[in-house]
Amino acid sequence: MIQNQEQKRILNLSSATCTVICTMIGAGIFMTTGLYASELDSGIGILVVWAISGLLAICGSLCAIELASIWPEAGGNYIFIRNIFGRPFGFLAGFTMAFFGVTGSIAFVAGSFGSHMEKILPLMPSQIYASLAVLVITIIHLLGVREGNAINVFGAFFKISLLLTFIIFGFSVESTAGAVTLIDEVIYSESIYDQIAMYGAAIAATSFAYQGNMATSYVAGEIVNPEKNLSRSMLLGVVIVTILYMMINGIYLWGASPHEMVDNQGDGIETIGFFVAERLFGGSIGFAANILIIMILFLTIGPALMIGSRVLYSMAKRGELPKQIAKLNQGGSPSYALLLMSSLSLVLIWSTGLRELLESVGTVVILTTGVAVLGVIILRVRRPDIKRPTKLPFFPLPPIVFLCLTLWIVWGVFSTNITSVILIIGILIIGLVFWFGYSNKHSSPIEHC
Repeated sequence: MIQNQEQKRILNLSSATCTVICTMIGAGIFMTTGLYASELDSGIGILVVWAISGLLAICGSLCAIELASIWPEAGGNYIFIRNIFGRPFGFLAGFTMAFFGVTGSIAFVAGSFGSHMEKILPLMPSQIYASLAVLVITIIHLLGVREGNAINVFGAFFKISLLLTFIIFGFSVESTAGAVTLIDEVIYSESIYDQIAMYGAAIAATSFAYQGNMATSYVAGEIVNPEKNLSRSMLLGVVIVTILYMMINGIYLWGASPHEMVDNQGDGIETIGFFVAERLFGGSIGFAANILIIMILFLTIGPALMIGSRVLYSMAKRGELPKQIAKLNQGGSPSYALLLMSSLSLVLIWSTGLRELLESVGTVVILTTGVAVLGVIILRVRRPDIKRPTKLPFFPLPPIVFLCLTLWIVWGVFSTNITSVILIIGILIIGLVFWFGYSNKHSSPIEHC
């Protein structure tokens, strides 16, 4: 057994569900539709992409529920892949998730916060606003698990309240959209091959907004009665958020047609939430709505920071990272892991564009989850006798759907964005170097069920 400080179980069903919701709702829903409006160019295209991403998230959550019921401890996909495929694969999954997937998520959310702040208060560059937000949230989580959880619970209720208000009042005013094209007449000048690839890349980007659907599997070591509450919180959270996302995109199309979501340079408007709020409500109400959007972005940094630090904690606990990273402070927070996550996020904030981050991070998370989902099938064949407190319903349909969509997404990103390819391959190479140079020598044996 691994001897180390153990985490306290303080998250009940409601707070665990709030963690999922708060982690999921963030920059993605307020940025992604605008970024890809010029490529999708039709209302039905936008809605289809978001619906497919929702299906992907639900299938991934169903698979994670079974795996998390077998191994209800901190680490999520890192733990699942390690126990099914072996230590090297587990390490590589954890390394790419923590050092790029989650840090990239934090950097994107913080960067979105900075972009919105710069629009309404152009006193500093967006990177400075983004960096300050990361630092403030890091300090709050360093205070302790209870403090970090409190801001997550508040964030979940605040986000749901704002989105519902945005939806209700948005549909209550007269539409400001021009001629809405549900199905584009000429769909594109590109070939069918290029169109399918582009949609795959768009799904990778929108799936970023669904990240957090497996949040409770990363903090399982802090959940009360994880056998029940882990699966319930995960499924409740993803269903609630999927419904909200589809309604929010309905509001976007109510406020502006896809061709109106494009700037003078032909690029999609990245701050789409800001743009539509001003079109629908105008003046002071639109400005107030944007202030609330900024608050949502700020509150989204915390859950991502918490998840990433728990992956690092779990890896360090098993000797695959320096043991110091697994050390908990008096408040129960892995302080060194939190500081490392925030530092890496600051590097990405100042070195990478938002769109590249969006596709790269989305692809890394989907690939990692895809390996874990494949593990569900393999484990059913290899270990049919293993105790599964919660079994995946409709097996093998959810993992097959997830894996097919994953292949489409990866192919789409790799066909359309060379920068994302370079970033992903680069982090994998660094991970392999670290494994053979350090982690392989110190990694503890797998704890068998």
